[in-house]
Amino acid sequence: MTGFVPSIYPDELVYSWFCRYYVHSGYTASRTALEDLLYNRHCNPSKEFIGHLNPEMEQVIKNMYPIDKLVTEHTMFPQYARFIGLSKKKEALYKLEHSYCDAHQLFSILPRSEEDKYLKYCPICASSDRKQYGEAYWHRNHQIRNMALCVRHKCKLINSKITATSSKTFTLNPAEMDIEEDKAVYIKNSLEIEFASYMEQVFEAPMDFENNIAISTILFYGMEDTKYISSTGKTRNTQMLADDIQKYYRGNGLNDVASLYQIQRTLLGNRSDFSIVCQIAFYLGISVDNLLHPSLSERQILSGQETRCPKEETPKDWKRYDEEMAPILEKAAYDIYHGNINDTGRPERVSERLVYKLAGIPNHRLENMPKCREILGRYKESYAQNWARRLVWTYKKVRADKMDKPVFWYDIRELSGVKRKNADVILPFLEQYADKVTADAIKLLLRPAK
Repeated sequence: MTGFVPSIYPDELVYSWFCRYYVHSGYTASRTALEDLLYNRHCNPSKEFIGHLNPEMEQVIKNMYPIDKLVTEHTMFPQYARFIGLSKKKEALYKLEHSYCDAHQLFSILPRSEEDKYLKYCPICASSDRKQYGEAYWHRNHQIRNMALCVRHKCKLINSKITATSSKTFTLNPAEMDIEEDKAVYIKNSLEIEFASYMEQVFEAPMDFENNIAISTILFYGMEDTKYISSTGKTRNTQMLADDIQKYYRGNGLNDVASLYQIQRTLLGNRSDFSIVCQIAFYLGISVDNLLHPSLSERQILSGQETRCPKEETPKDWKRYDEEMAPILEKAAYDIYHGNINDTGRPERVSERLVYKLAGIPNHRLENMPKCREILGRYKESYAQNWARRLVWTYKKVRADKMDKPVFWYDIRELSGVKRKNADVILPFLEQYADKVTADAIKLLLRPAK
């Protein structure tokens, strides 16, 4: 049974819409609203995307809005899909629209910086929303990573107390209840305002499902006639470009300034992170229109593809590379271990493969990076230890969701991803991650069904 589904506001996150559904329908608890929204209580919606809806709610929403419009205009889809390849972009939209696929399976979603861990808001927008609509809501544009100000009001965005990830038990947190009446702090730095406006324009532009020009090719031609590329186009000075970009943005309100290796991988076509692309393009003076709709001939496109280096450049200074990548790897390992890389919040095993992917380090480089190897060593655990951690986390989550109701194996089987046949190797580690009462309860669940 569904409650009252209100109209969605301009620039509103779907998550914010669901929060208002919870309030307007008169639910006494967020948990009850989620049960009516979701296909399964453990199919948590993402705060950045839609999540797996139950069939009844899905039909109600489809009667109000096309799902593809909700994905492209009311989720963070443009932030992750804007610069990926055309076929992947189309596949991602289709899967989010028809199967509510976990976005982490479709995009490279990197761990968040400390400054981007919480939902953000503009105090002036909140006040205006309350006057116009009678309530505040979570604006989509304010949640763009590395966005520190409200472009419309040129004031600093404020971090709420609501996490932007789903690492803990998922709850619906209406903006009206969590946004306070704060005093606006205005930004006077013109560069900070101009870059924020640039990012917002790129983010808000309609998604292009026709153009298949690689972003690395677009940036390659954006470097023409600059000191960063030779007259023949055969040689690029990525180190000089990275140094100049870092000088340009430091002290100008950016939480994360692009590193040499992020810039290098983007120019090589191995990365397409929204903020990194915007930083490079804005610095090079590429207009929003030329970035999104470049006028390049077939010959130029082929030439740009041929000129790109076929493989990653080897660092000239391994010590510097190791030191620069250490905090990035530390963050990636932490988020993997604590479950911040997926929407369920389930803790994962810190493998080299996942670390390479999230930290953006090409394979096999850790053997030349002692500082990063030491960090990775601190998170080392066996599969059995990880399965035990997963079970403890899942049991506590399900227990909190079900309150006083009994917990059964089928409640935790799918969410934990752990199989009963591995019980023998898991049992010795349970009390390493849980108190005896919890460990004993999980041991009972692990007993084979009769």
